[in-house]
Amino acid sequence: MRWYFAIDEQGAGGETGELARLAVLSAKAVGGLEPVLLYHGAPTALCGWMRGQGVMVVETHPPFWDQAEAAARAGSFKPLTIGHWLRVMIPQIETRDAHVLYTDCDVIFLRRHDWAAERPAVIAAAPEQHQDDWRYFNSGVMVLNIAALRASYPAFEAEIIANITGGGPANYDDQYALNACYGAHLQRLSPLCNYKPYWPWRRDAALLHWHGPKPATLSDLARGHHTGDENPTLHYFATMLRARATDYLAWSRHLGDMLQPLDLDWALRFARLASDLTSYTQPRKDSGIQTFISG
Repeated sequence: MRWYFAIDEQGAGGETGELARLAVLSAKAVGGLEPVLLYHGAPTALCGWMRGQGVMVVETHPPFWDQAEAAARAGSFKPLTIGHWLRVMIPQIETRDAHVLYTDCDVIFLRRHDWAAERPAVIAAAPEQHQDDWRYFNSGVMVLNIAALRASYPAFEAEIIANITGGGPANYDDQYALNACYGAHLQRLSPLCNYKPYWPWRRDAALLHWHGPKPATLSDLARGHHTGDENPTLHYFATMLRARATDYLAWSRHLGDMLQPLDLDWALRFARLASDLTSYTQPRKDSGIQTFISG
């Protein structure tokens, strides 16, 4: 089955690019996937590395990006990076398969899953933060019905442009757009296929999505390099860490062991993160906010 992921030039040179490399190595280890990277920007070393790993690299950009940039200059739209929006191009690019897998770059394939058995009428995805809350899906892992999404794309793009140029919600992004247009057609994907590191460790999880604070940020928070008061995002991440430190620790220990034969550098990073989290959890008692994110 074809597996799509996406990144832009800005993301390629940082932690996102490093996580994308790990995603590819873990996908190759479990097998059964044909990786396709959607890319925008000037070629980087990451593009060459991906091609060397047998990844098909497709350069693309959303046709509405000129409107998005104009709205951003006018102050009416706050785009993250173009890499987040590249996923909407998949139905226009894919010509072979009826269904494909899409994931964000910050995933680790843990075991083989029969993704081809997931055949949604439109989209299959799992919940955002709470495993039993299906009101809003996380678009970081999706199985896509190409024909259905291609047929609905003109209306989808028109809705995106209307929100970008017409003063849509302040938090309008690609995930918001996907939920607004396709949430009513969602087929439930097991949370084990989009498992989060702030949920309790499970041996049967198929894919770990490093949703929320990335490993480097978690390490900085655990070491006290950030107080969490610098900005709202770091405050939110610090709250997540206080609530679910033991779950982050369990997953970091597991990855420190599991990744040794696959990527020693990342295995050592997760081992160091586990050490930081161990120090973080030992001197403190339960903050009483374990219900912040339910597993």
